[in-house]
Order: sequence, then C-alpha cells, then structure tokens
Amino acid sequence: MTWNSHGQDLFSGPGLLRDQIRKFRPQIVLLQESCLGEVRQAVGQLEAYGLHYQYKPGTATYHFLCGGDNGQAVLVAKGTPLSNYKTVRYSKDDGEKRGYSTFTTKLAGRTVQVFNTHLNSARGAGTRPDQVKDLIAAARPYRRTLLGGDFNAQPWESAMRPVWEERPAYRDVDPYCGKDHHRWCNGTQEGSGKKFDHLLHQGINSRACYLRNTRNEDHRVVVSDVTAGAPSTATCRFV
Repeated sequence: MTWNSHGQDLFSGPGLLRDQIRKFRPQIVLLQESCLGEVRQAVGQLEAYGLHYQYKPGTATYHFLCGGDNGQAVLVAKGTPLSNYKTVRYSKDDGEKRGYSTFTTKLAGRTVQVFNTHLNSARGAGTRPDQVKDLIAAARPYRRTLLGGDFNAQPWESAMRPVWEERPAYRDVDPYCGKDHHRWCNGTQEGSGKKFDHLLHQGINSRACYLRNTRNEDHRVVVSDVTAGAPSTATCRFV
C-alpha cells in the first residue's frame, strides 16, 4: 500500500490513516507527506484491532500544521521480515529533504528490496530526473525490487524514462500505466486525475490493484497484491 496522505492539511488526527489500514490490512504501508506524530498514533490505535505494525520514519521536515515532522514513513506488519533499513537523501532536491527509504523484506515468499520515495513537486521539477536516476541506481544491485511512492510525475513524462529503460523492465501495478500514454491508466490524484502514485515491480509482479478515494480528496490510496506468478492484465479497480 502506498499513500500520500496530505497529512498537514487533513485536520482529522490519525483516524483516516488508521481506517485505511484496517480496511486493507497490508503487509507494508508506504507513506508520504504524512504528519509523523499522527502516524505513530495510528499505529498505537491499530493495536486495539489486533493489527500490529512496526513504524520506521523516513525523510521529513518540520511543518507547523503537523506540530512536528511531516514526511515519509514505512509501516511493516508484525511477522513480515524487515532488515537493512536506511534513509538516503537525494543528491538534488527542492529544499524539503527529499529522499528515499529502503529495506529488505519477503513478499510472496521472495526476498524483495523495497523503496519508498517522494520526488520533488512542481517547484523542483528540474531536479526530478536526477532523483529518478538516483533511485534506479540504488535499486539496480537487487534482483527483485518494489519502488513505491509519490513521484510527482506521470509515467509517460520524460523524468520517468529511466524507469522504463531499466533492464530487467519495471512494471507499474496498473498494467496500463507505462512509458506510453494509455486512456485506461487510472489517475491517482483526485483533483487533477493525474497518475503520480506508483508501485513499480521488477523481478516480481502484481496480481491485483486497488484505488480508494478518501475524504481529504487529495491522493488516492493505491494497494497491490504481490505475486511470484504472472502479472495481472486488469486495470486498477476502485473500492
């Protein structure tokens, strides 16, 4: 599961995040633009429902509306392996401490290296291609990788070219979202309809993809079921 929760403008405490996790019960949650204090509260509240998650913070900056840090975080369900966790800043960013977190885990019985990222917004668009290159280079040594997060770029934009040119090839969990525009590629930002939020597989596939609107009407929640088998050919389904 990946979600840019737009936490600093949510004003609903940890409840909305808690409820999305309760609905999908994902093994791994990749969060961007989240109030990290609220993420920690949500983890505590999930305990009451028998859902136990390990919390790992990523790159973040202080935001007065959060009353603390706003940025990236990773939640990993109890029983899911997590090792070699680290956070890395990009060589170039827009002043908001952009970077990625990465760790080793097991999905569908296979060892996978997972990356969670949030690339520059429009004001830093010029450095976004360098950030994509940094991310792909960091992932290259691993046999199976999952790149998730808010890339602030649609799949067919030039900044995303290194993703599609890499070999072995990456695939988005939505099979219609790739280097060429396709009308069946579902947008993940509610207001604009743009496809900014990605779950990109290499060496492992997705057998299903789900999108969910939330009451803050910003980014949609993106959820995928990982499989060691053949990839799905179905478009992401709204739930």
